[in-house]
Amino acid sequence: MAKTWVLDSETKGTGARMVPLEDVLEKPKPTAPSPPPGRTPAGKPAGTTRPKRPVEKRSTPLPPGHVRKKSNGEIGRVKAMDAGAGTATVSWLRVGRTCTVQISAVTRT
Repeated sequence: MAKTWVLDSETKGTGARMVPLEDVLEKPKPTAPSPPPGRTPAGKPAGTTRPKRPVEKRSTPLPPGHVRKKSNGEIGRVKAMDAGAGTATVSWLRVGRTCTVQISAVTRT
């Protein structure tokens, strides 16, 4: 009787190889040991974590002609405003580049 061969792809990378079907069916799958019940992996009892402090966000008043990007708080100097298009040309101070952004994407506070 002919053997049935299958592709064993349990290894990482290009280490796949052809093995007899019997070898694949005989191997039990290795399992990771589970932590004891009622304990976290760090060894502390469950439910005894400290409450997290809220993150303090401080923003100082901006000088005249400057804006802050709403998405990440980056500060830039306004070069030009186009109220009709709803855009502002801003020179960002951290990266030193100038780009055009929507007025709704920046704030004065």
